[in-house]
Amino acid sequence: MFEKENKLDEKLPAGFRDIFPTESEERNSIKAIIKKEFELWGYGEIKTPVVEFTKNISEGVGKNWKNKLINFFDSDGSLVSLRTDMTIPIARFTAMRMKKNQLPARFCYFANSFRKSTGQKGEKREYNQAGLEFIGSSSYMCDTETLLILVKMLKKMIPGNFLIGLGSTEMLSLLCNWIDLAEQGKAIIKNNLINKNYVALGDYLEKQNPLKKELFLKIIKPVNDLSLLENMINKTESEELISGFSRFKKIFSILCEAGNKEYFIANFGILRDFDYYTGIIYEVYSSNINSIIGSGGRYDKLIKKFGLDVPATGFALDIDLLHKSIKESTAIINKKLLRIFLSSKNKDFLKTIKFAEILRKEGIAVELDYNDSASKINFLRDKKVDFFIIIDETFKEVEITDISSEKIFIKELKNLKDFLLNERNA
Repeated sequence: MFEKENKLDEKLPAGFRDIFPTESEERNSIKAIIKKEFELWGYGEIKTPVVEFTKNISEGVGKNWKNKLINFFDSDGSLVSLRTDMTIPIARFTAMRMKKNQLPARFCYFANSFRKSTGQKGEKREYNQAGLEFIGSSSYMCDTETLLILVKMLKKMIPGNFLIGLGSTEMLSLLCNWIDLAEQGKAIIKNNLINKNYVALGDYLEKQNPLKKELFLKIIKPVNDLSLLENMINKTESEELISGFSRFKKIFSILCEAGNKEYFIANFGILRDFDYYTGIIYEVYSSNINSIIGSGGRYDKLIKKFGLDVPATGFALDIDLLHKSIKESTAIINKKLLRIFLSSKNKDFLKTIKFAEILRKEGIAVELDYNDSASKINFLRDKKVDFFIIIDETFKEVEITDISSEKIFIKELKNLKDFLLNERNA
């Protein structure tokens, strides 16, 4: 008698799937569009191991980390986990490999992350992501920059089919202070918002402070008109809330003034199930996708847990969900980019952003300086920058430093584009 041949399992573990060649090519086209935009803004690609020590990665995932991490034991008995996102590994990398004089740093990535499934049918455990991190500056313009990049990419891939909800963990915390909630109460509010359990949220607020409940619930609802939200914030008569809202308004206003008003809504009810967010927080929605296709925000305290106290902000896009929402995509890869580091003595940031965009349309990579950095030749040479350019206060002349030769030129701003194009084509 012959023994029955053992047949291999034809199925994959739950939450994982194969990608066909056509799908893979389409995803590569998406990644090429994203990668080019990252490069044009001065972001360099970083790679980290797929595995991290569990004690490290659980710091950012939060209190319920055991329900989110895919864990196993290393050969030496150490407990390790597959990364749940790229923000925590990059935070660890920054603290381990970077020094403060190397900052600010702009990182981007294309990577798979892994999370434990709750067992629901169709829930995935592998996430194909693209994202960026701006590390080392607390300027609100850093948050604004990352959001402008996000909008530009989405306009190219799913024009007219996306919306970004922009919130603030700072504002939510201040609202909880206004209600006079203790830490336990804040945790209850947070849990209900993450789970979108608004009935339970309303019931809890009714017990805690029925007089402020209605205004609280109105403030955390999505709104298109920022003036309506500002009026509600003013009704709280809280100086902390009014001051916090002014910081939020700076970012929201610049995004709208840059021609993106139709793509943003204010939503102070946004919260993510990762514990590291400290300020601006946002989600990306697409009309034909039920899930959030991207998210991001500021996380100023995460890197400090690994030893280096520096602020940071960033976002991630889900390539699989983005692919579903795209009807057609075109990949354009600029094989050789001219790179400049642009500073301005004129503090009209929006004006500088618009000028940089003129250069980016010509395929020139422009990294903006928001912190009045001195001309550090070695720093810029290490970043592979070709020219360091300073716009004067009148916005009429520029000082151009050739990083390779260290020669300095003074030119009219209106002639800068032609100068750079001639240098690129030389």
